[in-house]
Amino acid sequence: MKEKLRASLIDSLNTKKPLIGVATGSGFSAKQAVAGGADFLLVLNAGLFRNAGVSTLGSLLPFANSNEMVLKTGYREILPHAGETPVIYGVCATDPTIDPQALIDKIKATGFCGVNNFPTVGLIDGTMRIALEEEGFGFAKEVEFLAKASQQGLFTIGFVFNEEQARAMAAAQVDVVCAHFGWTIGGGTGIKSGITIPEAVQLATRIFQAAQDVNPDCLHMVYGGPIVYPEQARTFYRETSAVGVIGGSTFERIPTEESIKGVIGQFKHGDGLSAENRYLKQELLKKMRFDEIVGQSRAMQEIYEIVRKVANKNVNVLVQGESGTGKELIVRSIHYNSDRYKHAFVRVNCASLPDSLLESELFGHEKGSFTGATQQRIGRFELAHQGTLFLDEIGEMSLATQAKVLRAIQHQEFERVGGTKTIKVDTRILCATNVDLYKAVQEGKFREDLYYRLNVIAIQTIPLRELKEDIPLMVNHFLKKINEKFACDIGGLTPAAFDALLAYDWPGNVRELEHVLERASILCNGSRIEWKDLPAPIREASLPTVGDTRGTSHVESQWVSRSVESFEKELIEQTLQKLDWNRTRTAETLGFTRRTLFNKMKKYNITPIPK
Repeated sequence: MKEKLRASLIDSLNTKKPLIGVATGSGFSAKQAVAGGADFLLVLNAGLFRNAGVSTLGSLLPFANSNEMVLKTGYREILPHAGETPVIYGVCATDPTIDPQALIDKIKATGFCGVNNFPTVGLIDGTMRIALEEEGFGFAKEVEFLAKASQQGLFTIGFVFNEEQARAMAAAQVDVVCAHFGWTIGGGTGIKSGITIPEAVQLATRIFQAAQDVNPDCLHMVYGGPIVYPEQARTFYRETSAVGVIGGSTFERIPTEESIKGVIGQFKHGDGLSAENRYLKQELLKKMRFDEIVGQSRAMQEIYEIVRKVANKNVNVLVQGESGTGKELIVRSIHYNSDRYKHAFVRVNCASLPDSLLESELFGHEKGSFTGATQQRIGRFELAHQGTLFLDEIGEMSLATQAKVLRAIQHQEFERVGGTKTIKVDTRILCATNVDLYKAVQEGKFREDLYYRLNVIAIQTIPLRELKEDIPLMVNHFLKKINEKFACDIGGLTPAAFDALLAYDWPGNVRELEHVLERASILCNGSRIEWKDLPAPIREASLPTVGDTRGTSHVESQWVSRSVESFEKELIEQTLQKLDWNRTRTAETLGFTRRTLFNKMKKYNITPIPK
């Protein structure tokens, strides 16, 4: 039991997927957690209180015997919905009325795969904690119980609050040392303040190092405190040795609170916003303009910081990066976060206009200045007076037009085509290009003096292949827009579809991701985008390559263009035929249980071939 679960978790880590443990308090939540791809479930008495609408603090109060509550709920609700997902029993090891061996026997007989220490005395401090320790009902009892459970083949997760506890749990040979940061922050019944992410990262680093020094084989995970959103968990994956996160309120209470309030609010007040309120809301979003830039990775945070610093500084900014990486969104965010946001934001695509028209577009022209100039025209420099002029794809501008633009930028003045009057303007210049302008300068294709005039502040956008940790946030953002645009009701993606998005390299960057999601949302049959709804290049990116030792490399090349289900069905049929339809040996060969093999044979309508 213990070794099988540990091997399964290691396999998940080998595919670069973090481990996710969900502490659930009801069968419904357990079912959804399994569908979402949880690696294991935990039954904690705190979850029982959450589902009763009571703060998880209630788990420390003597309403009833914690071990009996957890055993009963786990047996009646969680285990029936867990399927093959392992379920961990949250033991109150400090209960003085229990016989540890009898409880371990009961836990194993009921069907639990492991145990963890919860509720834990680590959640109690002050005089009460001192008294518990003095009377022998403290943390040492938890360590003793988990050590005994581990010796008898149960998977063990030790929640710890400091380095000393981490060393004790590691010495007890627990499988996972989990840094517990206290009650989850946020939500209607959560605490309102507590340890910050940077503080938690430092604490986790010390805890994991202490555990590593004693037992290098134990896995490291984090729980509670400030971890509410995926990007916060990813901070621990990057900066500590954590390989996953365990959550209760994070996965169960907070999403449920927000969802229920939001749906009821839509029913109650869906048409209650006045036109004025809608206008004010739109203006607020437009003012900030960070709503369209999605990403919480460190690279994106650095870009946000640059935008904040330069927004109100009247300097020229050059945004460079590949097509589809959101250069225009960054330029717009600079404008709408500056003092110029009340004035015009004027965009010119330098690549879309021939050189003969671009000059007129930028500076305007007088009536009769050339054939077809039947009236005076105001140029974009003039239209952007006191606002911002965005020169998109400036790398495509000719050298002749560059010289005139340089003068307009240097002196904030110009003449219209065919005119003699000098026009003064106060216009801020923001530019974007997917061309390497420095290289263009070296090749004589771009003026060096204009380059340095534009490149006062440079911002380099990041290609999506280097921002894969932000893909889940982007998916949620785009699906919300797509649902509104096409009147869809797409609730998300299946785990297999998400894996495919993360495996693909996205040459078209964020723009390509948005278009792929639009296509899949329109074509999918249900409320979740499946792997088969994605374009072929993205599906193929998620399939193992020939020679990959983790896959079935001897047949992969034949199946690259087929669906995963088609491949799985034929693989099962071939293995059954090879082993003379011996289901036990077939299940062992494929790494299934007999029940899983039976269910898949039923799903694919696989029946023995008559001899």
